[in-house]
Amino acid sequence: MNGQCTNTSLANRYHGLMNQGSTCYLNSVLQVLFMTEDFREAVKKYSEQNPHSEFLDDDLKALFVDLQNYTAYTYKITKKLGIDKVNEQRNAAEYFERILRMTSPDASKIFHGQLANKTTCSKGHIQTDGDTPFWYLHLSWSEDYSVVKGIEEFFKTSDFCGENQMYCEQCGDKVDATMTAVIKHHPDVLCLLLKRFEFNYECMSYIKINCFVEVPETLHIPENQKYELYAVVDHFGDLRGGHYTATIKMQEEHGDRWHNFNDTRVTELVYQPFQLDNTERSQSAYLLFYRKSKDAAAEVVKEMRSLAIQNMQVIHEGAAQIPQDNGLNSIAQGLPLRSSKQLFPSSSTGNSGSPESPRSVSIHRIKVVEDLLVVFKDKSIMTVTLKMDFVNERAIDDAGVSREVYTAFWEQFLEQCEGETERVPRLRPDFCEAEWQAVGQIWVKGLLDHGVIPVRLSKAFILACLHGIDSVSIDILMTSFLNYIAPVERSAVENALQGTMGESDEEDLLDLFTRMGSHSLPPKNNMQLAIERMAHKAILQEPKYIVDCFSTPMACLQQRLSDKESVLSLYETKKATGKRVLQLFETTNMVLSQREHTTFNYLQHYVKNADETKAEKILRFCTGYSVICVDKILVCFNAETGLRRRPVGDTCGATLHIPCTYCSYPEFRTEFDNILSSNYFEMYVI
Repeated sequence: MNGQCTNTSLANRYHGLMNQGSTCYLNSVLQVLFMTEDFREAVKKYSEQNPHSEFLDDDLKALFVDLQNYTAYTYKITKKLGIDKVNEQRNAAEYFERILRMTSPDASKIFHGQLANKTTCSKGHIQTDGDTPFWYLHLSWSEDYSVVKGIEEFFKTSDFCGENQMYCEQCGDKVDATMTAVIKHHPDVLCLLLKRFEFNYECMSYIKINCFVEVPETLHIPENQKYELYAVVDHFGDLRGGHYTATIKMQEEHGDRWHNFNDTRVTELVYQPFQLDNTERSQSAYLLFYRKSKDAAAEVVKEMRSLAIQNMQVIHEGAAQIPQDNGLNSIAQGLPLRSSKQLFPSSSTGNSGSPESPRSVSIHRIKVVEDLLVVFKDKSIMTVTLKMDFVNERAIDDAGVSREVYTAFWEQFLEQCEGETERVPRLRPDFCEAEWQAVGQIWVKGLLDHGVIPVRLSKAFILACLHGIDSVSIDILMTSFLNYIAPVERSAVENALQGTMGESDEEDLLDLFTRMGSHSLPPKNNMQLAIERMAHKAILQEPKYIVDCFSTPMACLQQRLSDKESVLSLYETKKATGKRVLQLFETTNMVLSQREHTTFNYLQHYVKNADETKAEKILRFCTGYSVICVDKILVCFNAETGLRRRPVGDTCGATLHIPCTYCSYPEFRTEFDNILSSNYFEMYVI
């Protein structure tokens, strides 16, 4: 997912946290605490009243102030928590508890609960003892798992009889008895920990349980207390490595909306959960945060509304069985639109909804052009947040996947275009006006949503699409044309324009004129005019129909790209070179070890000396796109060796994870070259 939200106002309203290396476990917990208003206000109040306290409140208050305005850093928090190895993955639950223990009681009491054991003897005598404070309740795993069953199991009554009889002080003897756990103090926020990590005696190590769990929106705890879910910390991956994100329900003017907080990226969920049922299924939920319900009447109304929606769903499903053919079936069959009921981003979900609602689509990598054209033939796609993924590739769209989809599209599309360094589309028998306008919409939406454009598409051609053919000056046209023709022909044209054409140049130039429809060379005094006319024909006249089709969707950019200088500047800022890509790299650690410093030097040398093709591949490996569309690429170091040692690109977070265990620069270069030369990319959750 990119830090792109459903609309611009949302993108400005919520902000993310920088990942210092592998501190996603901390970021996810901090986002939940920040979005817990009572906790945030309590921290602020205590900090203002006790400015020099030993508690963590003052640092949390400063962080929360930053988060209200922009993407924030967690350096002070990690220092206070004693996190000195930011590249080590840790347990989010452990640091949730550590933060609360280091926070003032005035603030942490919101999450503080108290358990006790209630023993009832066979004669009805009740004794309550063993008061135990808790920050969260551990729910053990079982088959056909659900949070409700986990709660029932946690508060299950145990029988003590026979040899296990318990002593009753009031009876003065051992008697049959029952014991159950009770909550003496219900916290304002109840946190549940799903025990996804257990010890496996076959492999003699801890493993992660990735089974689905049913998560209810409302939860009834013994003693008639109702809670409502408002936040979830998800864990993806396994015990050795993974990634944490937070999914939080935000109270907004037009209703509650769930958002995903993935380090610096904040996105609104495409599928808003609990629309049809009180329960959703999640394969990644780890920590669940329930807020104590205060309005029972509102809950009754909500449940009645949910029931009504379910009834309407049954009616619609019955109506859907009536055969209809409105010409849309063939389109629907051409592209699978996801529409499952997944709550959290363990898989992408879709919702066709109204024209303004978010939309999620799945694309086949091998036919990305065909699939994406189906999506963009619908003009309403320009007004929605579009989330994309590849079929059979496990990844979450947090901008990186969408960038990769656009990359794959333009790669396949440009293969069918003419030209060399710069290319120009040509009329195709399988493309009509709808297809060409869809391609234009893909160009526009890629730029607006992710800042990505195909820089190999001729600058002169794009300028004509934006402002008309007459806006293309001769110098821009000739620059595009020289990049359009082959290097040998380029050299011949340049020599002809300079009046230094040799015999071999004449042969190459004749081949070029022949290919362009003229079977003889013009006189030398007319050579420049003839070349300019040939350039105009190749770049602008022959694709004139395509220019007209592109101009319709591109009209919305005429103010943003108001003249040729802005178009050229756009191309220039997006173009990848070794030196430009090098300037993007930043280490997550402010202080590097000797091995990390050496490895970073290897990386800098490798990137600095990369030609344009390799620079594009490095960018795509790290960001999902082959042009510059991010402000920085973070570099994290690890100590992997053997078969596990390899660079890993996190395209959603624009982060490069590299081992610092290389013995020499040639070894580093060889491994990186092997990865980039494979020309095979697959999206996966890390």
